[in-house]
Amino acid sequence: MPWGSTSNSRPSSRQASRRASASRRPTRPGSSPFGRTTSTPSSPSPIAQNGSNGALTPGIGGTGSTGGLGSAAALPTVYALGTNQTFLPISLTTASIPLYTGGRLTRTVDAARYQLGAQKTEEVRTAIDLKLTVAEAYVGVLRGRRNLETTRSNVEQLASFARDVGNRAEQGLAIRSDELAAQVSLANAQLGEIQARTTLESAWATYNRYLCRPLDQRPELAELSILPEDPAYWREMATRVVQSRGEFACGDAEVGDLTARAIGIRPELAGLAQQARALGAQADATRANLRPQVSLNGSFVFLGAENFIPQGNGAATLIVDWTFTDSGRTRRQTESIRAQERAAGKRRADLAQDVALQVRTRWLDLRQARQRVPVARFAVSQAEENVKVITDRYRQQLATYTEVLDAESRRVASLNGFYNAVYDENLAGFRLRRSVGDI
Repeated sequence: MPWGSTSNSRPSSRQASRRASASRRPTRPGSSPFGRTTSTPSSPSPIAQNGSNGALTPGIGGTGSTGGLGSAAALPTVYALGTNQTFLPISLTTASIPLYTGGRLTRTVDAARYQLGAQKTEEVRTAIDLKLTVAEAYVGVLRGRRNLETTRSNVEQLASFARDVGNRAEQGLAIRSDELAAQVSLANAQLGEIQARTTLESAWATYNRYLCRPLDQRPELAELSILPEDPAYWREMATRVVQSRGEFACGDAEVGDLTARAIGIRPELAGLAQQARALGAQADATRANLRPQVSLNGSFVFLGAENFIPQGNGAATLIVDWTFTDSGRTRRQTESIRAQERAAGKRRADLAQDVALQVRTRWLDLRQARQRVPVARFAVSQAEENVKVITDRYRQQLATYTEVLDAESRRVASLNGFYNAVYDENLAGFRLRRSVGDI
């Protein structure tokens, strides 16, 4: 039979046996059991029917033609899975190791560390603010308790005076207006007691709220200041305060030390410094994008088909990426971040001035409260003595009821002024420590 021709006659038995043997051998796509051939693959069928078990399995199929045979022969199907395989596992693993980034990775890590430091300073600031709030609530309870004691003593004094005036009116030694005036003063004092009791209950609820306790608890709270009972001590201290006016004003050295300490430990200043450092690191990392970026990449592909040998293939790649120009985009981004860094530095400098002002103001408040305490305590002793004198004069009909009521009002005012001075001193101490940052 001539080459390249076809025939409709039945092939010989030897040719049929050779073709059957070739069809039973697994062949690769594009090859022929008859020698070197050329093939034209068609669309591969993703699923082929396995005649042995009837299961649907992935396969690679194709058709081809022989160039030296007189009749076309179909290429057999090559199955991707083995006989006992049901699934085809495939995995792709890649790894990249930066070899040189121009400082980009290092400065990015530095920026993250500085941002973490800034967040920690916010945590410290919140903690010391909460401490100051709790201290103010504590002092509020002490102040409310003293105010209630003062109003109760006022009610007792005015009730005693009202009974005295009533007895004198029955004896004809006092007129009706004296009795009415005493009763009105007593009613006003009772109203003050109600208000003071409500204020104390509110202070207790506020204090318990910050300590996460039931709002109606009433634990015993200790006084923050230990005050002497000797009247002579308070008389001497009040005289020194009034006469030695310049003695308590010499505190520039103390204020300077407190200011320097505040600038060193205030969390707000530290947070702004950390933000400025973070912005500087971000600017350096952005600028590093213009430098060469060298990395080593590796990949490994695994195809779990039993008919494929080898099943895994790996590759390694050295990549060099260098942006020669980006029309100034990176440079402008860097300048923008640098401007933010400078702004953070200026905010820190401005805040340092505010901190110095806060320290001096709190120190002046503390000095004022300390000066008020002895003077107010001395006024209390004088007011109490005045009440005794005026009451005796009234009983001897040498003073009017208005003088008695005025004396009692002055006694209450002096007590309130004394306790306010004491607790203002406590609050001023806490606020000064908060302005320094070591509460």
